[in-house]
Amino acid sequence: MGSKTPEEIDWSRLDKRKFLLVGAGLFSGLTTCLYPLSVIKTRQMAMDGAPPGFGGAAHVTRQVLAADGIRGLYRGFGIVVIGIIPARGVYLTTLESTKAWSLSTAAMAQWAPNEAARAGLANSFAGAVASMVTQTVVVPIDVVSQRLMVAGGAVSTSVGAAGQGAAALAAQAGTRLQMGGLQMARRIVQAEGLRGLYRGFGMSIATFVPTSGIWWGAYGAYQKLLWAQADRWRGASAAERPHRGSEVLAVQTASALCAGCTSATLTNPLDVVKTRLQVSQREGSGQRPTLRATVQRLWREQGARGFTRGLTPRIANAAMWGTCMINAYEFLKRICAIPEEPG
Repeated sequence: MGSKTPEEIDWSRLDKRKFLLVGAGLFSGLTTCLYPLSVIKTRQMAMDGAPPGFGGAAHVTRQVLAADGIRGLYRGFGIVVIGIIPARGVYLTTLESTKAWSLSTAAMAQWAPNEAARAGLANSFAGAVASMVTQTVVVPIDVVSQRLMVAGGAVSTSVGAAGQGAAALAAQAGTRLQMGGLQMARRIVQAEGLRGLYRGFGMSIATFVPTSGIWWGAYGAYQKLLWAQADRWRGASAAERPHRGSEVLAVQTASALCAGCTSATLTNPLDVVKTRLQVSQREGSGQRPTLRATVQRLWREQGARGFTRGLTPRIANAAMWGTCMINAYEFLKRICAIPEEPG
């Protein structure tokens, strides 16, 4: 007997204009609610002296609130919410069109032995491609917003000598002037040229492409596995009955929660290095910090534990963002689906 597992609404069945416009508003609202977790994660990863783990996240939160109040948890928010609208449109369009293409290829059936594996592969490939394409928009937003997030703190240098590079000047100015995103961007360009806005671009690709690929791949696979388990629990007599809305919500939420924890844990070391590379000060010689120097310094000073910095808020952010995002995303697809013509 077949199961009434909810049907996937593919790209060809979506009202694209409505999908992008409503999605921009929906995801901007989610970003507003969850943004403080990004600030805490970034400061814990980048700041010297910030302890790791849950205690470290709590320490950073108290530090930010004591210095700047609630506003401190929204440093860099303006540039993010403005820049993320086109970025999200690019991401969702690429994600859905790539997923539809990959599921339609004959090769997918050969690579994947079952439905869960096919869903996992298609979602993983689509997520990786979407993230890679979107990084050209996202990286400058990341660089500017992260500089604002850590402004005023003890930002790491690549070799330990505190130079007066763009990050140092930006941190000082951010504290004194409550610098906005455009001011910060201009300061970075003046000090480092346009390349400064793309600092850590390669590391961003190396971080977010696998993160996105793992998240969407895990989500697709977890969802298929959970639906199969749910059908076994319901028994053969109920297998033909469509799933209730509460069941759909429970499976989507559990799948997103598991996917968020999986992707956040596996890729956290990459995010630590990327964040420290993007916000670190220049060396005393005026040279930009290198990937190798950043990794070596982190290992020398903190060992393997240093690569788990910010893991607690990152898992919390991934879990909360993932569960909220996927339910909003599935809801968005349902309300933007083009009704099928009868007959």
